[in-house]
Order: sequence, then structure tokens, then C-alpha cells
Amino acid sequence: MKKLLSALIFTCLLATPTVAQERSPFTNINFGLFLGWGNYIKVENWQYFDEDKTHFIVEVNGKGYKEIIKEAKALYGKAWKCQMAEHFTETMASLGVPIGETVDLKLYLFDFGHEVIELKGIPVTEENLEEIQFETNHCS
Repeated sequence: MKKLLSALIFTCLLATPTVAQERSPFTNINFGLFLGWGNYIKVENWQYFDEDKTHFIVEVNGKGYKEIIKEAKALYGKAWKCQMAEHFTETMASLGVPIGETVDLKLYLFDFGHEVIELKGIPVTEENLEEIQFETNHCS
């Protein structure tokens, strides 16, 4: 009986993930540099953002994009873009911004005038991350 119980517990431990599955609030993410403005993080989420406009991160759960970029570069070096794109929840947690099932975003809309919008409760999903992995390759 003890052997059966031990085998059952061992099987359950193997089947239980030890690390949370990575997720993202974005369906696409890109990085760049504007002269005079600095680095930027351009993001998309076709379900929650206006697909006719270009969206740049201003804040994620209250943390500014300049701090995010600076700290991610310091922590991950050249791999910072890969980390942000494909390991978003892990990266943000390492920057002191734990991400739950949803995220609050402040975004800068560049097209058709300049506007800053706040979006609350954007879902952070595995499906979004799969879109990023399909659309981009920041980890090569």
C-alpha cells in the first residue's frame, strides 16, 4: 500500500507544473529607437486595441516604459527583447511588477493625433504569447 501511495504522489508531482506558464497581454511586440525620443516598445492586441492605430507602451501596471527598458537591459543584456517578448510575466516580475491574470496598461497612440489612453484589466493569456511566437523572432 505504501508503494502504491508513493507511486501515486510521485506521478502527481511529475504532472504538476512547477513554473507558471508564460503569458502575454499582447499579440505582437516590437522594439525600436526614435531619434530624440529614445527606445520604444510597440505593442498590439487586436481584440482590445484599435488595429488602425500604432500603440506604444507608456506604463505597465504603473511602471514606466523607460524604467522597464533600462532595468530589462541591465538584467538581461542583449537578450532583453527576447525576455520582454516571450517571457513577459517572468521579466516583469523580475523588474518588481508581478503580472496576474490581467494587466493595466497606459498606451501612447501615435496615429491620427497624439493621445495617451489607459486600459484596465487586459487579459494576459497563453494564446497571445503564441501569436507573438508565431509573428516575431526576438529570441534568435
